[in-house]
Amino acid sequence: MSTIPPEATSALLNLLSNLGSADNNVRSAAETSLNDEWIAQRFELLMVGLSEQTVVATDQTLRSFAAVLFRRIASKQPENSEALSSRMIDQLSPESRETVKALLLRALSNEQVNDVRHKICDTISELTVGTNDRWPELLEFLFNAGKSPVAGLRESVLRIFASSPNMISKPHLPAIAELLQAAFQDPDKNVRISAIVAYTALFGTLPKSSWSTMQPLLPNLLNVLPPLNTLEESEELTNALTPLIELASFAPKIFRPMFSTIVEFSISVMKNKEMDSSTRESALELMTTFADETPGMCKKEPAYTSSMVVQLLAMMTEVGEDDDKDCTSWREDDDLDSDDADSVHVAARQSLDRLAIKLGGNYLLPPLFQWLPQMISSGTWQERHAALMAISSFAEGCRDVMIGELSKVLDMVLPLLQDAHPRVQWAACNAVGQMSTDFAPDIQRDFCSRVLPALIQALETAEPRVQAHAAAALVNFCEESEKEWLEPYLDSLLSHLIVLLQSPKKYVQEQVLTTIAIVADAAETKFAKYYDTMMPILFQVLQTDMGKDHRTLKAKCVECSSLIALAVGKEKFVPLSAQLIHTYAAIQQSIVDDDDPTASYLIQAWGRICRVLGADFLPYLSGVMPPLLEAGKAKADFQFIDDAQDAEAFDQEGWDVVPVQGKRLGIRTSVLDEKCTAIELLSIYAAELGAGFEPYVIEILTDIVMPSLSFYFHDGVRFAAAQAIPHLLSSIKSSPTAGPAKLAEVWRIVVNRLLETLSSEPFVELLTCLYTSFYQSIETVGITCLTQEDMQKFVTSLNSNLGDFLVRVKQRSGQDDEFDEFEGDEKDEDVLTDEDLVSEINKAIHAVFHAQRSSFLPTFEKLIPLLSEFSSRLEVECREFALCVYDDLIEFCGSDSWRYKDIFMQPLARALADPDSTLRQASAYGVGVAAQFGGEPFASSVASVIPTLFQVISVPDARSEENVHATENASAAIAKILRFNQSQVANVDQVIDAWITTLPIVNDEEAASYAYSFVVDLIEAQHPAVSTHAAFIVESVKKALEQNAIMGATAERVKRAVNL
Repeated sequence: MSTIPPEATSALLNLLSNLGSADNNVRSAAETSLNDEWIAQRFELLMVGLSEQTVVATDQTLRSFAAVLFRRIASKQPENSEALSSRMIDQLSPESRETVKALLLRALSNEQVNDVRHKICDTISELTVGTNDRWPELLEFLFNAGKSPVAGLRESVLRIFASSPNMISKPHLPAIAELLQAAFQDPDKNVRISAIVAYTALFGTLPKSSWSTMQPLLPNLLNVLPPLNTLEESEELTNALTPLIELASFAPKIFRPMFSTIVEFSISVMKNKEMDSSTRESALELMTTFADETPGMCKKEPAYTSSMVVQLLAMMTEVGEDDDKDCTSWREDDDLDSDDADSVHVAARQSLDRLAIKLGGNYLLPPLFQWLPQMISSGTWQERHAALMAISSFAEGCRDVMIGELSKVLDMVLPLLQDAHPRVQWAACNAVGQMSTDFAPDIQRDFCSRVLPALIQALETAEPRVQAHAAAALVNFCEESEKEWLEPYLDSLLSHLIVLLQSPKKYVQEQVLTTIAIVADAAETKFAKYYDTMMPILFQVLQTDMGKDHRTLKAKCVECSSLIALAVGKEKFVPLSAQLIHTYAAIQQSIVDDDDPTASYLIQAWGRICRVLGADFLPYLSGVMPPLLEAGKAKADFQFIDDAQDAEAFDQEGWDVVPVQGKRLGIRTSVLDEKCTAIELLSIYAAELGAGFEPYVIEILTDIVMPSLSFYFHDGVRFAAAQAIPHLLSSIKSSPTAGPAKLAEVWRIVVNRLLETLSSEPFVELLTCLYTSFYQSIETVGITCLTQEDMQKFVTSLNSNLGDFLVRVKQRSGQDDEFDEFEGDEKDEDVLTDEDLVSEINKAIHAVFHAQRSSFLPTFEKLIPLLSEFSSRLEVECREFALCVYDDLIEFCGSDSWRYKDIFMQPLARALADPDSTLRQASAYGVGVAAQFGGEPFASSVASVIPTLFQVISVPDARSEENVHATENASAAIAKILRFNQSQVANVDQVIDAWITTLPIVNDEEAASYAYSFVVDLIEAQHPAVSTHAAFIVESVKKALEQNAIMGATAERVKRAVNL
């Protein structure tokens, strides 16, 4: 019996038939009817009817289509909802929802066709996503169906668990473990593979405390793999390895007991050239993921590094196998980024790069250099090519070990720039280019005379692809070079590049223009000699209509001409500036296509011209700003994607597909990249033009920058917006027409938005940037710019952000269970990111104390419990943070800070004797500012720690790089005590005599300024210690002057005092 009226069933069947029609008009009319009539007006009837057709339709195509259409409609975002997580299915009434559930379970139970069964599984999974709606009947059905004699139904159970692992709660774990254990030993290979997928999905939802329940299943899971290691089962093996890669990414240590077996198996797959490349690459990715996530485990496995090196080098020789012996296809391919034919080679190259970064040179280089010398001298071009590409790949990760052997490595690489085979020449260019980046600036400073002539000679080759790659390598080398190193080679280099501008290959011309631009940027004023030769060549291209096929070439000319202008400077550029600006303007007016790359190149070129001309650029600003403002105001262009087939349409340059709250979103990233660049350039204009840019600031802040702080589609946009704020505020502040009232008005808008964002931003890197923007803005706006409400919001954000930081610190300190990775003294990226965050928070607190002084104290008190916890932690970064806050409290609140002595006196005293030099430095600085600004309440306390300060100065290696800042701050602190609290110091003359011997101070400018000012006071007072140590004082002053530790008025006063 039908669950919907017969006439509705008939209309629905007609709709489904028309939706599948080959006639565009019929299909279009059906889609309109679906949206405007069925979804908008008969939604419940539609969803119940579709689920019914998955049961009753006799045609398998119709059952399949009904399931697919149900899922697509169910997952759509309702038009009246702005929440990305909302779905149409959630609008079903409880009664209809129960009906749909029952029908879909019947459909799954009855279905005999595997493909249709899979689609019904996907539909059932959609019903379980993001809802608290319990479905006990489903779990009961699945556990029973897992024992079905029908393999397809057993597989379906696992597919649903894989798609909806969150339906499994802790009480279900024993039952699901039993089901998976049986599935890993199932006679049907598809069931076994689906069990691996389900196991991985489930593992990803479990807390670590439950991992031990599932880990015992792993041996049986791994036993699924060996029978699939055949040519006939290559695709199935790929499907089995893929979820294991995900599992290794978040739980690598669960594999530890059987790691050697996994390594052996994966290597056997990788070395089997008969297997599909995707299978070999999956095995490679699994092994590489272990290195990424648990390098310690890989280092401890004897076979891992040596086996991986041998196999990676072998896989890297798999290049050009589909080409003829003359590499005709490669030579004729103008798509320089095409690696499709050499996917195994590319995968191996990328893997070696990752291994080098994680394992380091000490582990990786010995096995590598067992093979590289003989490969470099091999008679087979693929082996020489592989060796060079290997060097390109591991150079970055092995830098510290390789840097001392750089000359020998160049001995291997540079001769191959003249190899008989063009692809080896290309690889040699690649190696030199990568080394120029990875070993900068050492390679430029020490080997310029070897590398530059070799690359210049490579430009003379007859092969265009090698010419272009040699020019690209020159970009890498010159980017990190000093102009003095380049100058002897500029004549030869530029004459060769100018010749290549006549190449028949457009990609050569484009690359050469980029290289000339970078050479100019590096050579700076040294490029002025070539300016008169280059600019007419560029003008000829810029002023000629070369057609659509040459748009990138013209865009590169724009880039090159603007970088040359920036390099040679204003005086040289001014005579041609008006002509170039008018040429740019004409090009800008001629752009008609949205995808014309010249538009984005022009936006950046205008920014460079502004930097060259400064205020003289203002007359042209009105022509430059409209496209820049338009790019800055661009909205996100995105589309929801219904299924994998639709997602393929977004697999193209300029688009990304990202998961968002259970859905997939296609985002046009090219527009967002341009938006980011536009905001960065607006920031540059504000910084360069100052008051002249003020008329644009309000529009930029309100329409672009403030909204962009929450532009979640592109992190770069949000960073750029945060970084622009201080420059825009500075532009208003410097404007004589804006006045303090306008600055105050704009600051209200900015500070409210910044404080709101600080309290809600979860992304640590961006939070760090926001704190930077906040304190720089306070420094720009000035003293007393915050209200009490602002300070309360600020402290609320601090308590939240620092509390979250402390949670992460505690989690890391507690990571000592069997499933976690330790790498000794190495800091992972999360630790470094957190260190950056607390550093910027310290600066923000410093800025608030500096601006608000004692008016901040009532609000500051809300931080005291958290600061006390930071002070008591073992982690250095926590204690250092607290000490820096205490230093600011004392420095900017003076005697008013004494009331908080009970929270900071003990931490400061303990830190002076701490083994960690950063804590000693922070504490010594605190003692110094207490002496300088604390007044009478602090006088006796600071005088009492003078002996401890001398102990800080007398530690072993006190002047080493690690200790010198603590040493110098301790010396400066004694000087401040002697200068401001001398009456409290016993045996003051002896202390002064001893203090002079703690000089020189040459690293810390602030400490040096106070110390040498006190020296002058002693000289002017004719203190006896001065004559005793006269020669020592003069020598100390000379060292401080040589190191620019003292400058300006202080330096002049000191020089006069010692007669220098």
